[in-house]
Amino acid sequence: MGAGGFAMLVDLTIAITCFALFTGPLLLGVVDRHGSPAAQAAFGALAAAPLILRRRRPVAVLCVITAVSVAAMLLRVQFTPFVSDAGLVFPIAVYTVADRCARRMSAVVTAGAVLAVSLGGAVAFSLHPEIEQDAVHLLLAVPAWIIGDATRSRRKFQARVREQERLSALERQRRLRAEDHLRLSREVHDVVSHGLSMIVVRAGIGRVVFDEQPEEARRALATIETAGRSALSDLRGLLREIRETAPGDAAAAPGLADLTALAAQISDDGVVSVSVVEDGPPRSYPPAVELSGYRIVQEAVTNAVKHAPGAAVTVRLTHRPDHLLLTVSDDGGHGAPADPVGAGLGLAGIGERVELLGGDVVAGPDPDGGFTVRARLPVRVTDAAGAP
Repeated sequence: MGAGGFAMLVDLTIAITCFALFTGPLLLGVVDRHGSPAAQAAFGALAAAPLILRRRRPVAVLCVITAVSVAAMLLRVQFTPFVSDAGLVFPIAVYTVADRCARRMSAVVTAGAVLAVSLGGAVAFSLHPEIEQDAVHLLLAVPAWIIGDATRSRRKFQARVREQERLSALERQRRLRAEDHLRLSREVHDVVSHGLSMIVVRAGIGRVVFDEQPEEARRALATIETAGRSALSDLRGLLREIRETAPGDAAAAPGLADLTALAAQISDDGVVSVSVVEDGPPRSYPPAVELSGYRIVQEAVTNAVKHAPGAAVTVRLTHRPDHLLLTVSDDGGHGAPADPVGAGLGLAGIGERVELLGGDVVAGPDPDGGFTVRARLPVRVTDAAGAP
């Protein structure tokens, strides 16, 4: 049974219960009131039956029940044991109107119903003074309307809260997708920038020494092939991560432990010489810090390759209890810049990575002609067992 069928069954039960509790005693002779049993049964049924449709037509149901009550007063029929045919039928109808309709509309409809019943009672009292009349409908309608309006307000508030939660969840998903796209764009930039920079530099060297130093030219071609294969492999991994719905394998991402291999590879290419120095024993860092640290060093060294060929580059990792300090400095080199056009997006990408981790970065020329990039990454350091 669906929700609609269950609600209809509940309303049918309410209608039958109201008829049995308030009109049944008159039909059984337990209570003696004005009117024939047939008239009492008819008016009792007419008053209770509309409750079956109270959720679908709340205003119409209240109007019908009001009309039945007024008609019973004028025709000198009492279909409940109480004065003015008081019972649960009228307050249930008022409650439903307040619960299902807007506040202003429900207040107007309820006031109209109470006024109609009160005027009907006054007229009936003048026509049939032997039958008592009172304002019990007003006393029943006021609390019923208050409870119904409070129920509607609470349901509306809960709906707004659910909608806000839904919108917040959508916004979180949108933000996570945007952050993931930004992260992947940085990865693509770093991979392509490093690989192409090595290719461009070595291609320029090979072109210059092609005739006089064929061995050096062959070495440059080998470096170009190695750099191209490495960049292609990294790009394939990133594209695979973009296509897959699940996050990429974090273990495949490079980290600080891979800096030594990166330094050896770049030094073997012969454009610059790179050395890695660590201050303090190596420690375990979160994956985001590991990957960002590697990419920051990679980008800084790539800048040295492009702008300071022949330089000696020193990568220093300083381990502190609450942060990791990365310092990449070169001595200025001795050759013409391989990429004299401009700085590109390298330093901007470094700044974005550091900012995402809540750190700070300083980059600029040194007095002795070199260039230094210094990035501080706040971290929550863990030991070998993974404990803080």
